[in-house]
Amino acid sequence: MSDIYTLLAFLAAIVVLVLFIARFKVHPVATLFIVVVALGLVLGMGGTGTVELITTGFGNTLASVGLLIIFGCVLGKMLELSGAALKITESALSLFSRNKVPWAIALASTVLGIPLIADTAVVMLIPIVSALAYRTGISMMKLGPILYIGAYVMTSVVPPGPGPLASAALLDVGMGDAILYGLMVGVPGVVAATIYLSRTKTHVPPKPEFVEHLVGGPDAPASAGSGDADGAAEEAAPHTVGLFGSLVPILAPIVLIVFASLAGPALPEGAWFTDTVLFVGEPTVALFLACLLALPLFRGRWRDKSTLNDLFEAGLRIAAMPLALTGVGGALATIIRETGVAENIATSIESTGMSPVIIPFLIAAAVCTITGSNILGVMTSAAIMQPLLPALGLEPIVVYLACATGAQIMKHANSSGFWVTTTLSNMTVGQGIRSIGVASVISGLTGFAVLNIMIATGVV
Repeated sequence: MSDIYTLLAFLAAIVVLVLFIARFKVHPVATLFIVVVALGLVLGMGGTGTVELITTGFGNTLASVGLLIIFGCVLGKMLELSGAALKITESALSLFSRNKVPWAIALASTVLGIPLIADTAVVMLIPIVSALAYRTGISMMKLGPILYIGAYVMTSVVPPGPGPLASAALLDVGMGDAILYGLMVGVPGVVAATIYLSRTKTHVPPKPEFVEHLVGGPDAPASAGSGDADGAAEEAAPHTVGLFGSLVPILAPIVLIVFASLAGPALPEGAWFTDTVLFVGEPTVALFLACLLALPLFRGRWRDKSTLNDLFEAGLRIAAMPLALTGVGGALATIIRETGVAENIATSIESTGMSPVIIPFLIAAAVCTITGSNILGVMTSAAIMQPLLPALGLEPIVVYLACATGAQIMKHANSSGFWVTTTLSNMTVGQGIRSIGVASVISGLTGFAVLNIMIATGVV
């Protein structure tokens, strides 16, 4: 089988993948399965061999990341339903003056984007943001996209977001490194996007239904209220839980995982303290502990069936899609590795003289832009790149970060997050593209620039 045939088959598989999802609206899991099976068959793996490779790749991938995705989704649901997300937002707003409200929203969104999917964060917090826009006179074309972009970037670069979790598992990147270095490229991306959005000149008022409860009604001038960020937040949502209790379930697993990753190798081997640190810092255990730490947020309701059983089932329903995508993505990586496609692609890349690190970035950006899914972008790019690592000489963490930054580009009208944010922020499609679309490009390019600086300085 010639190298040209192998490469053409692979390229055709990618085209079919994108076409089925973006043009014909076929479910990503079904599309990935079709592409993986077809690729195995046309590259001579045979029917039985193809099925065996798919089963092996699917099973091995879910074995390493399945529980992480489940516990991460359950944790996000617990923070949503307990009121912790609202409390974190209110507290962030209290730290900033009126003219710094966009940065308060960016801070809250960034923190909440670690456990929550960006769409969920927008739906939960848009009433608070709309009240702030009404009271301060700040355009929703600023505040709505900022609310989305902070969570969106974190969902793209930091576990336990389903995309980063899958990518880290496929590339065999430690969760501690994924979190630490993910924050290093993600936070500058949020800052750069917030600076851009803060300079937006177009004024867009909040949707009337979000501000009807405020004094004066929706048609009252923006100056009618006190103009105080704290007051708007208090009117939009009551305080139900404490800030410390709200932050503990988010920060505790990050601290445990990163500490175990950094300090574990330096601790005396075989000591009980070392074993304890490595045990609680194991990502699956750390995320499960985070779920337990979130139970006190429900106060007396933590013993109820609705908390201990129904809430967990809600998290499982959210986890179903990422689990299936991750497993089939692992099967794709296995097919690529076993059929020899990886070596041919690596040779082609080297012959162009192009820096290898730009390849995962461009693949992730293309998949995200065409399909509208950052989860699919980061996961597909990681699955394609994993077999290429030895041939290209790239470190797994470098490829992970390139996938995560590329997968932020670009949000537009084929994305559910784009529509949720645009419609709830009272924006037109054009305004959404100028704000959300451009901001997502800025965040991704900024993160990729930071990654290249980290490579040049030897940080990664």
